[in-house]
Amino acid sequence: MAEAGDKKKDIIIVTGGVVDDILLMDIIESTSDKPYIIGVDKGMEALERLQITADLIVGDFDSADESIKEKYAMDKRTILLNPIKDMTDTHVAVKKAVDYAESKNISIIIMGATGGRIDHLLGNIGLLKHCLLYDVKACIVDRQNKISMLDKDAVIKKKDLYGKFISLIPFTDMVEGVTLEGFKYNLSDGVLLKGDTLGISNELIKEEGRISIKSGILLLLETKD
Repeated sequence: MAEAGDKKKDIIIVTGGVVDDILLMDIIESTSDKPYIIGVDKGMEALERLQITADLIVGDFDSADESIKEKYAMDKRTILLNPIKDMTDTHVAVKKAVDYAESKNISIIIMGATGGRIDHLLGNIGLLKHCLLYDVKACIVDRQNKISMLDKDAVIKKKDLYGKFISLIPFTDMVEGVTLEGFKYNLSDGVLLKGDTLGISNELIKEEGRISIKSGILLLLETKD
């Protein structure tokens, strides 16, 4: 990956779900420095379409167009995976991204993680926990959604919101000691249970909102219609 001494950059992973070309270009252009791009299997089709050069390529190329496999399978940037394996191509890419993100100032943005198979979507959301375990900021982004994961207190600023609606969904079976301040629907030392919908479709009514958690893991979704 990066040579020793290289300046570390934010990371964009482009995987094989639905990729919004305009959104991808907007996100690349909005980063403070040219991001480190990881293309994952079928996600390479979007990078090819937009003439974006990947810094790292990961995949077994079982879902990509045959021309992608022919062009990139033997590329020196490619980690060629066996189709028979114990984790998805995206999982391998996320692990490589976390290894690269040595600084806590680096963020991982995963695109193409939604809009396709539901099993892959659920698996991709679960990969945010790997980033959380290593204290690396990470999110899944598409045109309507930004998904991240919390296991500690956080402050959300209205000016930075991805969408109008904020939903907090338990990732663990139970999230205890949840306190919300600055929201349309506040909460004091509450308990959120997996399978409940109490935390869905909240909104900020102040310029910033505070989320406190005593135990458990929450999915934070910033969404728009």
